[in-house]
Amino acid sequence: MRTKLLCTAFFAAALSLTALAAPMTEGAEPGVWTMDMPAAQTLAKEKSLPILINFTGSDWCGWCKLMDKKVFSQQAWQDYAKKNVVTVWVDSPRDKSLVPEALRPKAEALRETYDVQGFPTYVVLNAEGKELGRLGASQDATPESFIAELQGVLIRDRLPELLSAEELAEFEQIGEAKEALEKRHEALMKDIETKMTALQEEYMKLDTREQELLKKATEKANKSN
Repeated sequence: MRTKLLCTAFFAAALSLTALAAPMTEGAEPGVWTMDMPAAQTLAKEKSLPILINFTGSDWCGWCKLMDKKVFSQQAWQDYAKKNVVTVWVDSPRDKSLVPEALRPKAEALRETYDVQGFPTYVVLNAEGKELGRLGASQDATPESFIAELQGVLIRDRLPELLSAEELAEFEQIGEAKEALEKRHEALMKDIETKMTALQEEYMKLDTREQELLKKATEKANKSN
């Protein structure tokens, strides 16, 4: 009960956090949130900058508001973003007026394109539009920690120039091995789930038959009395 109350209090506090200034609806500038994805893509190519897409629920998502307050509204993030990244704002608010009507279908299309399942989701693209990775929210997030995570994703785009051919090949092999392990883990979990379901069904059948026999024994005992 105490944990539930603490969680409720946390999200209530998060929801009360001050929102960021409204993003641009047309055009793009480095480090300034914009809803204009085409303009952001053009700017990214011109400046050779990566794109950070913020899929948010700005007026209802507690974690989104938390990240806005602890990271994106902070001067350290704004100073970094102005020089290093093009930022795109894709909102799914309850108050539909927060997104111009003409941009709503485009926002929905972006959510589908990047298969966004929850908020916030931060998708990182290189200047050519290739997805490099994704970031999420953290209760302990700071501008510095988020920037470090972002740079960790961005560095992957520069590996060919930073690693030798042998090191790059090893890095790619590690990625393939990890992916194979993830698939094996997923298959194993599905197999375990299937076996657990079968065991549960077998148990329920035995339990049902046990109850039937107990009932029969009870009825005979009552008659004999």
